[in-house]
Amino acid sequence: MKFLFGLLTVLFLADAALGLTIISRKEWGAAASTSTLDKLANGKSYVIIHHTAGAYCSTKAACITQMKNIQSYHQKTQGWADIGYNFLIVGDGNIYEGRGWNAVGVHASGYNSLSLGISFMGNYNNDEPTAA
Repeated sequence: MKFLFGLLTVLFLADAALGLTIISRKEWGAAASTSTLDKLANGKSYVIIHHTAGAYCSTKAACITQMKNIQSYHQKTQGWADIGYNFLIVGDGNIYEGRGWNAVGVHASGYNSLSLGISFMGNYNNDEPTAA
């Protein structure tokens, strides 16, 4: 728990110092959740890092399109209420809100209610993330 608190503190300080921007669901035009999302308990124990295993983006317009594509896939193909991740880190240098801080994600079976799911947009099985 102390590690998670420390990580979140670092993220908030980095946001202030480095000018990181979290693009809200409203800003990227997210569709509404198809049902009510369960709330995460205050005692989150894990941060689980993923990659989307899909297309990479490098401009805000392309990243917004890709966010909508991921949300559509998760809702319509996977049958989930919303995008599976809490946040996505993308190639335009921004962080995009998925389910946000307080909603249980759909990203790691058995750990969803205990964790935040953060995904890098792109497929990093063979490619390394950029410096952005």
